[in-house]
Amino acid sequence: MKNNRSYHDPVLLQESLKYLSIFPEGVYADCTLGGGGHSFAIAERLGPQGRLHCFDRDPEAIEYASQRLAAFKALITFHPVPFSELENEIEASFLDGILYDLGISSHQVDDSARGFTFTGDQPLDLRMNQREDTSAQGWLRQISAEDLSKVFSLNADLERSNRLAFRLIEKIATISEDILPRDIKSVVESVFPDKRRDINGILARVYQAIRMEVNEELSQIEKSLRGAVSCLKTGGYLVVISYHSVEDRCVKNTMSAFEKDCICPEKLPVCQCGGKHRLLKKEVRKPILPSATEIAKNPRARSAKLRVYKKI
Repeated sequence: MKNNRSYHDPVLLQESLKYLSIFPEGVYADCTLGGGGHSFAIAERLGPQGRLHCFDRDPEAIEYASQRLAAFKALITFHPVPFSELENEIEASFLDGILYDLGISSHQVDDSARGFTFTGDQPLDLRMNQREDTSAQGWLRQISAEDLSKVFSLNADLERSNRLAFRLIEKIATISEDILPRDIKSVVESVFPDKRRDINGILARVYQAIRMEVNEELSQIEKSLRGAVSCLKTGGYLVVISYHSVEDRCVKNTMSAFEKDCICPEKLPVCQCGGKHRLLKKEVRKPILPSATEIAKNPRARSAKLRVYKKI
């Protein structure tokens, strides 16, 4: 079993537990198991009749968390699949609460062998499940500069995305072996020579943009959240933690469709659908942010936003 510190402390833990409104006989899902920090805290609050369903497509996360949560094995079902499969794994109107802690785990970043880091000399990989076919290596060798530019803009709001994409594709064309972190860094430094002090921040966004495509993250989030609405019982809570504006925008846009009473096309002058289609309401008007104390203890929490919805 790997050191517990190889996974980050669960972000916004107390806030997540509060808004999940856990009761001992409840049935819950942690759609982003990771190191099991949130799941452990949920399981501690369940009684013998309670149940917790844990999802993660990373086999290492399932292996680690299953050992960490061994004391609660009678209460937990592990689902070693992408969380986009939620609706296929869980029946409709079954769950009292669902938690998402989106993004990449600290373990994946810190373990250089996983190829998520932009330091060291490990080949670029970026797959959340290394058993899947296409790594960042293959993906970058297949994509056009034009499409890569769009990825940088949409997934990371990167400026100079066009120039960065064309130079990166030119660089990759000269590399016959593995693409390494230094290859990406050299291109970024050439495109942003005036931002040397912020190169690591720019690199993080470049990696984020590529990683999100390799793992199809936005489509996975949208599909899973739509399934979550179906899987929740009336009165159940959906708690979602995101870490950057692209993720947060995806959450807001996906959920907004379920917050509307009327689903008629906007061009219709009069509602014809009956106006009773609303399935969710915001439980908190604005996203909840981590405290200064939590950020000081866990700097990776600094960009987190927690949104809460209730099924009605």
